Amino acid sequence: MRHGALVTLPGGLWLDGSRHREAAIRPLTGDDEAWLLEAGGMLPASRSTALLARCLTRVGPCTNVTPELARSLSVGDREALLLQLRRLTLGDDLPCTVTCPGVACGERLDLQLRVGDLLLPPYPEWPPCHLRTWTTDGAVVRARFRVPTGADQEAAAVAAAAGDPAGGASLLLRRCVEDLDPPGGPPETVPEDMAERLDAIMAELDPQAELRLGMRCPQCGLEFSTVLDTGGCLFEEVTGRAHHLYREVHLLALHYHWGERELMGMTGSDRARYLGLLGEALAGVGR
Repeated sequence: MRHGALVTLPGGLWLDGSRHREAAIRPLTGDDEAWLLEAGGMLPASRSTALLARCLTRVGPCTNVTPELARSLSVGDREALLLQLRRLTLGDDLPCTVTCPGVACGERLDLQLRVGDLLLPPYPEWPPCHLRTWTTDGAVVRARFRVPTGADQEAAAVAAAAGDPAGGASLLLRRCVEDLDPPGGPPETVPEDMAERLDAIMAELDPQAELRLGMRCPQCGLEFSTVLDTGGCLFEEVTGRAHHLYREVHLLALHYHWGERELMGMTGSDRARYLGLLGEALAGVGR
């Protein structure tokens, strides 16, 4: 597949009783990079949905990947796809900087990660709905639920952005719980102890959803962990080099006389290839 890749989702998309784990995704083009520059005001979950809808060319049998389809994917599948998108666009090496949370420290730690090390293998079991039973204070509790999707993330993000982070987290959980006994039926609220248990179970079922990095600050010795925000990292990397995009398009248009539409449809690696050839040609002329 030219300029793209077939990838395997850790969880997969359920359609008509069948699970589909294969997806096709292409790297960012200049048009996508320009779109990201205008998407800074979007909530991160919504931005990730729109970006995946732009760059996914197939999920299972679905070749028309809409924002609705991108929202329906589990959080872990979305994180895996964003990692694959990052690798296709900018390579496997993933440098990032973390600030030590120590009160009197604030040391900046530079990490050198690799995308391949962050991608988890396919999960051994991935039903569309999960059932768990446990005992709390002598009472048997049964819960039927699914893991969070992009749609759940977006709904929770809207609540959090309105000034209610705790309400956003609670909303996400309530959306995922289909039945809780006791009480029966779709719950309006989930008791705190049950919520903690379900949060832990969901994290075990979809480990790709939250990549937690453990580290030790060399300055103060504090041991801490932080969650890798794949979508946020990709957004910052792409927008941080925005000035390169328009400079590259300008130089290629100036020397090759290609139109803006054609140039903006190129990937960054394609632009770099032609700029390299142009540099070699101009260096030869100057000899």
